Amino acid sequence: MKFRQLFNHWTYETFPPGRLLRRRYNSFKMLMDLEEECLFIISRIEDIGFGLSEVDWANIEKLSIDLGNKVQLMLEQLQSMNPVRFMDLMDYYNKINFYVRMAVTVPDPEIPVPFTIPLSESTTHATHAGANAVNLARIITETDIPVLDGIVIGSGVYNYFIEANDLRIHIDHILESVTTTETDQLQSTSEALISLFMKGQMPDVITNELEIAALETSKGGNLLTLSASVTPEDKTCVLPENSIKVQNIKPQDIVSAWKKAVLCKFSPESINARIKLGYSNRETPVAVIIQPEINTQDSGLIETMHNAEISLPPADQELGCSIILSKKDSAPFIFSRREKQRMLSHPEQQSLSLHSAKTIAASGYQIEEVLGEPQKCEWITDLRNQVLITSTEPYPNKGTRAVDRMKRTLQYIANLNISAKNTEMFLPEKSKSMYDLVRFANEKAVSEMFSLVSKEGLGLDGAKHLTARQPISLTVLNLEDGLFTTAAGKMEITPDDIKSSPMWALWFGLGSKRPGWSAENSVDGYAILSKTYLNIKLKSEKDLSEIDAVCDPEIEKNHIHFRFKGGEGTPDERIARIEFIKNILAPLGFEITNQGDLIEAVHKAATEPEIQKKLATIGHIVAHIAISNPVAQNSQQAIKEAVIFSAGLG
Repeated sequence: MKFRQLFNHWTYETFPPGRLLRRRYNSFKMLMDLEEECLFIISRIEDIGFGLSEVDWANIEKLSIDLGNKVQLMLEQLQSMNPVRFMDLMDYYNKINFYVRMAVTVPDPEIPVPFTIPLSESTTHATHAGANAVNLARIITETDIPVLDGIVIGSGVYNYFIEANDLRIHIDHILESVTTTETDQLQSTSEALISLFMKGQMPDVITNELEIAALETSKGGNLLTLSASVTPEDKTCVLPENSIKVQNIKPQDIVSAWKKAVLCKFSPESINARIKLGYSNRETPVAVIIQPEINTQDSGLIETMHNAEISLPPADQELGCSIILSKKDSAPFIFSRREKQRMLSHPEQQSLSLHSAKTIAASGYQIEEVLGEPQKCEWITDLRNQVLITSTEPYPNKGTRAVDRMKRTLQYIANLNISAKNTEMFLPEKSKSMYDLVRFANEKAVSEMFSLVSKEGLGLDGAKHLTARQPISLTVLNLEDGLFTTAAGKMEITPDDIKSSPMWALWFGLGSKRPGWSAENSVDGYAILSKTYLNIKLKSEKDLSEIDAVCDPEIEKNHIHFRFKGGEGTPDERIARIEFIKNILAPLGFEITNQGDLIEAVHKAATEPEIQKKLATIGHIVAHIAISNPVAQNSQQAIKEAVIFSAGLG
């Protein structure tokens, strides 16, 4: 359902003959429809930027492209209305659209070589060996701790595979639809991505290199373990929930095993973690470590800083403890983190020797010192009872947040930098965002249409200026019987000239006496009215309100559509302002939808007195917001302010 019924009332036939080309009217009508669509996209991006929604970055890229296309169409309609006046408009659009694309577009990743890397040399190729391989390489080169050797399949293989099978655009298309991190959607997305990925074929040149690496690693006829993990570009820590081990692999099956391991990137948990940390799919490639499955006596893990609640001696409560767990034991060894690493407890029946447990504890402590944070390491003991580290990663691994590109995105999409009240700034060349262009196009289009109305119109008495004691300035167009006969022939009218039922009901709230009015918070706008119909746009500095209403004795004709779009304040203040409006109107029977800094409230058929009372309330809200900046600092305060405000209306 369209927000407004304006064009059901302000038809082409209401304009004077010869004053308006059909093309101009149609352009205006299309521009107003496009404005609605643009505001929806802008507020959707704001919703994401304010942290109220979580989506895949591909969805943000798609929204920005859609917005750019619609803003371009909107400006083309404005140019059609007055080609000479707005002939340079597209130059400013192209500049802003370029900045938007720069802000949101994540470039395709490079395909680095070599494709396979000796594990011990991973630090030399840190950008594509992956954080886990780099950490193992540091242990090899910076300590005497034994590490199970292996070969790394670098992230270049993943990127090569994606490009060779032309999967990038198809993956993006799937991820564009991820508009929530709810389990059901992530599960269906995961299944679609896995199905797509598994259809890809490994290029022969890569297959040959992987098979050689697998044979080198499996010397002696060992099976292989593949450990896959995702490391964001230019980061030193793997993403949480983005690791997997695939075991018992024959060297000749290396390609199919690699594909299976890489699927960790597409699990619902992995997608969720990536979205929450702000990464796009394109900047999170997969690297895989191949290691031999040698004969072992035991295996397990060590947490160098154990976080679970354990009753510790007073001397250890500050530094905590580390735990070592053998797969053969039901309980862990617990060691102090103090200098001598005293054993605090051990399993009653243990397969891991005390000597090996102490060796593992000392190794874990040394690894933590080298890598600079607590670790979870996996270990094995070989047939000679030598302890070898097989993997390590930060524990707990909370991940590293991506660069906040959303802040820059909002700057070029949603920030409002111009105001119609400041004529020196309200110019296309002063626009710095898509929202600036939308507001400019709307204001100028309405102004163009009002300028076309003359006293010789079909029953129209021209556009008139309403003045009042409050700093409220309105340009009013009377379609039919919206003003008393006292307004005939006058260009300046007062509220006493208003006959329109919805208009004077709104004015009852908007124009009521209240402290705080000043030239700085004045309200102006355009109103189109008849006896029972009203469409009005009100602007207060950077806030925009629109009310579309019918107030008729016939109940089924009646409705109120109220839209508010803010443009000023911190994210918390803007969210609070929406919460304030919602908590006033929802109890009055309005159906509310809101996202970002946009709220729409719809009230369907009701009696004429009910519609009038609710319009008066909206008038009070618009005036209160204009003189109260901010309305509230946060949502909790906004709810309290809404209760006080509603009580004051009686």
